[in-house]
Amino acid sequence: MKLLAAVAVLAAFTLSAHAATRQTARVTVTDVAPFTVHGSRFLSHERVTVVVTIKDRHVHVVTSSSAGTFTTRFTSVSLGHCTGYAVQARGNRGSAAFLKVMPECAPLQPVEPAALMPTDPTPKQR
Repeated sequence: MKLLAAVAVLAAFTLSAHAATRQTARVTVTDVAPFTVHGSRFLSHERVTVVVTIKDRHVHVVTSSSAGTFTTRFTSVSLGHCTGYAVQARGNRGSAAFLKVMPECAPLQPVEPAALMPTDPTPKQR
């Protein structure tokens, strides 16, 4: 019975440590021209697949440093004014991070109706 309890505690600890690793990884966008993603708190030397979704999906595979960080630049990605994007990074050993940005944009200025002009500038007299 004690052995079963010890195994259960060990399994719970392993799962919680694995979940904690997933929750602590982070990604940030440090620049948008070129679109640059920085990751931190990944496992040391972990192979990380970084996916940037704007209109299309753009994928880079990088390896984190011994400190668990990486930086990758997506030179083919360009953001239009007021464009949302998502960044997902998943490591091959369980680290994961997600970032979604939906900017609040000022509404477009209302278009003023054109001044009404009569079709004949000189009215006819009757």
